[in-house]
Amino acid sequence: MMWRFAFRTLRARSSAYIASACVISTGTALLTAFAALAETGLTAPDGSANSMAILAAIMGGWTVAVVAFGIASTVTLVIQQRRRELALLRSIGAVPHQVRAMVLVETLMVAGPAVIAGLAPGVGLGAFLLGRMRAVGVVHGPIQLVTGWWTVGAGVAVSLLAAIVAALVAGRRAAKVAPVLALADAAGAEEGTVSQAKPMIGAAFLLLGLGSGVGTLFMTDGPLLAAVAGPACIGVAIGAALLSPAVVSTVGRVGALARSSVVRLALRNVDARAAVASTVVGPLALLVGIATGTLYMQSTEDSIIDRAPDDIGPQFAAANYLVVGMIIAFCTIAVINASIAATWNRRREFGLLQMISSTRRQVLGMVAVESIAATGIAVVLGTIAAAATAVPYSIVKTGSPIPSGQWWMYPATVVGAFVISLAATSSTCVRATRMRPVVALTTP
Repeated sequence: MMWRFAFRTLRARSSAYIASACVISTGTALLTAFAALAETGLTAPDGSANSMAILAAIMGGWTVAVVAFGIASTVTLVIQQRRRELALLRSIGAVPHQVRAMVLVETLMVAGPAVIAGLAPGVGLGAFLLGRMRAVGVVHGPIQLVTGWWTVGAGVAVSLLAAIVAALVAGRRAAKVAPVLALADAAGAEEGTVSQAKPMIGAAFLLLGLGSGVGTLFMTDGPLLAAVAGPACIGVAIGAALLSPAVVSTVGRVGALARSSVVRLALRNVDARAAVASTVVGPLALLVGIATGTLYMQSTEDSIIDRAPDDIGPQFAAANYLVVGMIIAFCTIAVINASIAATWNRRREFGLLQMISSTRRQVLGMVAVESIAATGIAVVLGTIAAAATAVPYSIVKTGSPIPSGQWWMYPATVVGAFVISLAATSSTCVRATRMRPVVALTTP
């Protein structure tokens, strides 16, 4: 009975669950690729791929945190969007543990096939990365990619565990919502609330990231310096993302000062939907933080010209840029899918606004302002995260807190974040507002 009901729910909310499946599948592919590279390097008979194993282990460790956060954020968003539906089940007699079990079953029905679908592309991605590392000189000799059970298990375990934990936590919260409040569509109040555990976990990640950045200052220049400095931007970005609902809520207070009614409404929406907005702010902050932090860290390394003849730094730099590009691509996919899912779920709201005389242009403008505000918050948080990596690394390497590198890299990253966010939300809003208002009000 529960499986049949879960299957019908998946069909009714296919767009939201497709977004979740895309993130899970992409994350699994990325994890599988790094696991395959690490296993290949560790099992190479002559030790010729040790450097690749070290690089894969370092970057793979970062990737685990990034992928787990991205999957958890997307799964949580999908469950939050079903608040009223779950409250309806409670009102007709479903007990909390039945609601939690149903949410978990639905998540597994999405995550299971998505994980399996990500394995084959992950192996292909691993082979591509191995080829590129061979081309830039990190790996020598005819080494073949090794994909044993350890590789498969690593990709599957992290993705499934992240989805299951997110489903358990979000399902527990959903089961606690008072049916009367949710059925009355007190959405703003509920979506703006944040669980007590989330700030605590965010503070822990923030402290870990800052500790990694500060610890870099007390290290000598050497091969392990990047391994300590690199995770700082990820820890700070994840911590800031988990704490971002409190930051997002302050934007609504600024909305009262705006002269434009569209801007006021948009900023108040951001305030009322702080918890939902944070699911987009988080991946965006990761994107900006990782891109800026690692690019300027690597450009600072490249600025040191007195290398020994046998130094493999340039080869590692090329591989590092490629790997970081893969992680940024995953963050981009997570941002796009979260933005599309969050915006498409607001069809009833858009229809209601049009029913009370708001024009389609005003609705589109409201969504654009919301996207700009959320992206602006993400850029600030991501910049702080990037500084936690780039500044200490630059101090140790060059003695200056200002990282070396091209000035345009940071503006390009910021512009890219705005373009990605605006393109995803605006295109979805255009499609949603094409629906007749009366029809939109009847959508689930």
